[in-house]
Amino acid sequence: MKGSRFYFLAILIIAGCTPPQEKEQSTGRALNTQVKFAKKFAVEENAIIVKEPWPGAVAPISYAPDTPPQRVVVTSTTHLAYLEMLGVEDRIVGFPSTQYITSPVIRKLVNDGKITDLGPDGSMNLELLISLAPDAVFAFDMGSESTTLDKIEESGIPVFYNADFLETSSLGRAEWIKFFGAFFGKEKEADSIFTSIVQRYDSLKTLAANTQNQPTIVSGVMYGDTWFLPGGQNWAAEFYRDAGGRYLWENDSTSGWLEISFESVFEKAGEADFWIGTSTFNTKKELAGQDTRYTHFRAFKVDEVYNYNKRLGPTGGYDFFESAYTRPDRVLADLIFILHPELLPDYDTYYFQKLP
Repeated sequence: MKGSRFYFLAILIIAGCTPPQEKEQSTGRALNTQVKFAKKFAVEENAIIVKEPWPGAVAPISYAPDTPPQRVVVTSTTHLAYLEMLGVEDRIVGFPSTQYITSPVIRKLVNDGKITDLGPDGSMNLELLISLAPDAVFAFDMGSESTTLDKIEESGIPVFYNADFLETSSLGRAEWIKFFGAFFGKEKEADSIFTSIVQRYDSLKTLAANTQNQPTIVSGVMYGDTWFLPGGQNWAAEFYRDAGGRYLWENDSTSGWLEISFESVFEKAGEADFWIGTSTFNTKKELAGQDTRYTHFRAFKVDEVYNYNKRLGPTGGYDFFESAYTRPDRVLADLIFILHPELLPDYDTYYFQKLP
């Protein structure tokens, strides 16, 4: 995801934007891929259709990829993971806030001066970006980036909108590797990678479905006076369910995030078996330092608090926000091991770890 903006819940507040006119290209090379889980894009014979390029967009955008780009700027850490999986990370020439990059391969490109830092994610240096002469900019718009992106297009550099963050299912989001595969002429590779992810995910889901015990789960932390946690139809709730857990807000119909008072959360989840997902708090001491009331939760008392902080980059980035959305099978395996360690006795978690 795009730097700190996405750390845990930064995608909660999405402002509206004025949609540009629908774009359509009439020519392009033949594309050979099918989309099954993703709801926000489709691939036709010679076009990629982004159905909702930003929240609340009233018209889709159609792209007809022709020659695969050789020099690109991307604006989200999730884009980095897709490109690395496809083996085209060496085509990245610019990225905003490179300190959030965790991939050793891509960090080396940054350190070697092959990827230019374009400045803070909310205010990219447009002159610097234009000077890099990229063939394409892969961007996302949460409602406040349209002016910047319009200026990039006015300079003659094409901008391609990626809306993977609007998907509500984990496999739907991971399937956006096919979006990049189509642009880079890597449809076959993208299909193969995604198929293997789906197969492993389904196998793990079946394994967890056979468990009789479903431990209860609470998630999230306080921001100011409000506790933010996943809605019942959010991708995080899907993970908890598929891992054989009972998320205490699983019956909620929200696909985004809930904002609830501490008292309401404690009343419902004070006795929850597990607390999973604590934002940037990496120890129980840090949690208690923010709010001593956290210590009253049963999960806190019995040391069953976990966070996605096992893989941190050398400059502070969380790999979870870079590669986890492309590898839901790894996330699911982690959660199954946390909730039902007997099912994966020889497994070592990839993203999650218990807070000391």
